Amino acid sequence: MRIGDHTSGQRRLRGGESGQAMVEFALILFPLLIIVAGVIQFGIGLNFWLDSNRIANQGARMAVVNHWPGCDRTAAGGSCTSTAWNCTGAPPPDTQLQRYLLCQATSEGLRNNAVVTVCWPNDGDPNNDGKAGSPVKVRVQSDFTFVPILEIGTITLRGDATMRLEQDAGSGPNAHISAAACP
Repeated sequence: MRIGDHTSGQRRLRGGESGQAMVEFALILFPLLIIVAGVIQFGIGLNFWLDSNRIANQGARMAVVNHWPGCDRTAAGGSCTSTAWNCTGAPPPDTQLQRYLLCQATSEGLRNNAVVTVCWPNDGDPNNDGKAGSPVKVRVQSDFTFVPILEIGTITLRGDATMRLEQDAGSGPNAHISAAACP
């Protein structure tokens, strides 16, 4: 047996496996991309949920003191109802609380899809809605679709915050909160 024959036999064996790595990579690539996309989508959904909770907490605090940027504490009662602000620059005078809060979203996806609600939760006494010491609830709610291209599913993300009013919100010369009973 010649030396050249032995090396050409080894070369033949290795030559049969030349595409194996590429085939294995092709088989693993699709599940790997699905996992990576899922992790990214979960992160985006978590960010939306955390942002919704942050906005709800800020909104509840602004509601209990009856003051927020774009609505001066000394403005006439019943004002601060404008929803015309496009979220650029400082909010104009008479900006509604819900509109101001919506513009506080850090991502445009949440800003374009969220609904902000301010309401009086049922505390057992329907006559004290809007009075000092009664609760006010702020809810930021948004639908989130996982991997929109594949339309895997949609969930509703919700951020809620409830605090007690520090002063009357529904009456007086400087009342700016317009809310109804919570559903």
